[in-house]
Amino acid sequence: MVGLSLSELSPEELHAGDKIAYYSWAFVTGDPRGYRESVVLRVDSSTTEGTPIQVDTGEVVPLTVKLKRLVDHTGHHCTGEEAKWRNLRTFRLVDGTYDTPMRSSAFNRAVQDAIADAFAYPRRLGGQEREDLVENAATGSALLAEQTGNDVSMSSTSVALVPTVAA
Repeated sequence: MVGLSLSELSPEELHAGDKIAYYSWAFVTGDPRGYRESVVLRVDSSTTEGTPIQVDTGEVVPLTVKLKRLVDHTGHHCTGEEAKWRNLRTFRLVDGTYDTPMRSSAFNRAVQDAIADAFAYPRRLGGQEREDLVENAATGSALLAEQTGNDVSMSSTSVALVPTVAA
């Protein structure tokens, strides 16, 4: 079975903002772990290094990788002839950029926000609950000292050693 030549393929453009599917080269061909869906952030057809597109996953996508468009830059879901797997070099590349953060940047921002929220929660509670905790800790230490018969108060992290009598 002979494959199609470039002249037999229907013309298809790739724009910045298109959502594409491809398999990462970090995995063996066909390995489901290598399947990626990504947004094209930049298209530069004049590049000579073999990587004319930049995607939001940060992976290198060379001209020889097979990909298909899932959603075009206008929001139209690609089906049928528009959604066939083909080499990147067979697309007509339309220069442009799409302004959206890389996935790593979005993840970094989400982690920073989660940490900030975690530290903001105790501040929102105010000093009242912290004072209650200090009083409970002091009362607990005094009770522990009374139970052991010592006159020395212990901290909440101390362990009292009570001698046991063998029967």
